Amino acid sequence: MIRNSAFLAMGFGLFLAIAEVMRNWGNWQPWPFWIVDFIAAGSLVWGGLRTLYQGSSRLLSAAWGFTVGIFWMSFFSHTEALNTGTEQTYASGTLSEGMLTLIIGAMLLAAIAGLFMSLTRRTI
Repeated sequence: MIRNSAFLAMGFGLFLAIAEVMRNWGNWQPWPFWIVDFIAAGSLVWGGLRTLYQGSSRLLSAAWGFTVGIFWMSFFSHTEALNTGTEQTYASGTLSEGMLTLIIGAMLLAAIAGLFMSLTRRTI
């Protein structure tokens, strides 16, 4: 399961980096609001590669934990925006708040699954 978590982390990290650029292109928020996504993406890719090549999953677990925290906050802040009617449109007007919340929710579930898989005991 650790190998699956490592592969998931690398794909997730690459997708996250690309999606963050697409979401903010032309309308970048202040850097503290988006840099954490790139830190998460980089640490997931690094942790996945390190796990596959060196066998250590500590960095991978830490990266998944960090990512779960980011997506937890993001998901519930977007859910709150939907509930209060303060919705915005993202990605040059093509992505609604509801769709973005759904995508973030799915990514949160994937991050939680990746975290649990990274914590499983390695079997040889």
